[in-house]
Amino acid sequence: MSAGSTYERLLSGSQGGGLEHAGGGGAPGPPDPERLIAQLSDEVGRLEEHLGKRADPAARERLMRGAEHALREVADHGGDARLDMRDIAKLEAVVHSDGTRPVLFVEDDFFDVMAPAAANWTASLSLVQAELRTVCRAVGRVNDPNSLLGYQGTAWAIDDGVVATNYHVLELISTRPSRTDGGFDGELKPGVAVDFGAEVGGGPSDRAFRISRVLGVGRAGAPERAHPTVPRINFDGLDLAVLELEPVSGRPFPAPVQVARGDDPATRGALASRGRGVYIVGFPGSAESTRPDVFAELFAGVKGVKRLTPGVLTEGRGEVDGDARRWIISHDASTLGGSSGSLVVDLEAGGRKVLGLHFAGVPNRVNWAHGLEGATPELAAAIPGWRSP
Repeated sequence: MSAGSTYERLLSGSQGGGLEHAGGGGAPGPPDPERLIAQLSDEVGRLEEHLGKRADPAARERLMRGAEHALREVADHGGDARLDMRDIAKLEAVVHSDGTRPVLFVEDDFFDVMAPAAANWTASLSLVQAELRTVCRAVGRVNDPNSLLGYQGTAWAIDDGVVATNYHVLELISTRPSRTDGGFDGELKPGVAVDFGAEVGGGPSDRAFRISRVLGVGRAGAPERAHPTVPRINFDGLDLAVLELEPVSGRPFPAPVQVARGDDPATRGALASRGRGVYIVGFPGSAESTRPDVFAELFAGVKGVKRLTPGVLTEGRGEVDGDARRWIISHDASTLGGSSGSLVVDLEAGGRKVLGLHFAGVPNRVNWAHGLEGATPELAAAIPGWRSP
């Protein structure tokens, strides 16, 4: 699917609410640039009020002008629209603001239900408020004091004092990293930690824990199975690292989340199916993002804060081309650099089970995650005593 077709689908359906697969009326019309630009302007104004700071005027003007150009290109030409990376960045800002695939700031372990961008998703997310709060508390930023931005990705509590993230995130917080047969050879950099606060405005300051050691890592993919067009992607490998945290006296670890398992007799490893509503929690906004965080250009200080992004699974286990091991799923929730290691959570069955571990995306809205039902043996081998909740 071309980038033009992808954004035509998303933006044409933005009036219809959150879960696209839920059925409904006839085919939507083309995107309405004037309505969408007005919504984008309203969202920027809402953020100015909420954050207590003015958007950079020049950046705001560039955003509005570029978004209007890109929207008219999609409205006029649909799947044949000619879009470059700058156009896609502006369309992402529109998608984040019009309610289609919003990027919502996490505050007090929840999201701002009054944010205009949340409107299409507020009802479905609020139905699982207790579970969503547990998930948000369990997600942390992987801090690296030696890096340019001060962090390298996302990790989340999978067991008591144990977090899961990507192997490529572990590489960034290590010196001389290498792996063999599930074992890790390398040394953690000094001061690396997981901060389970890190919300907009600061958030709780007593949720950081140093990373003490590496419990296990996923296997490297066979070189001949490397993705034919996307560098450093190999569906034959498992981009997973399991890390143990150092306890702090008087400070409990966040409660671990529930993980969908392939050996669960009730679900038989089939929860992660195409069209299923999901949400992602993580820390988007790194300098290497394939999808620039336009709002971070408008407002200094919103990089590296916890955010929630809803969407749907676009491909289930066994449906992604080149996934012979059946441990890859894809989704269309908004992600950015820094989202690596984020969890993909089921929104439809109680809003609490983790279906996937996000590890990569490319600009025309292809996002890949490891379907954890397909990686259950590897997780069980890495976490001592790990069992289904």
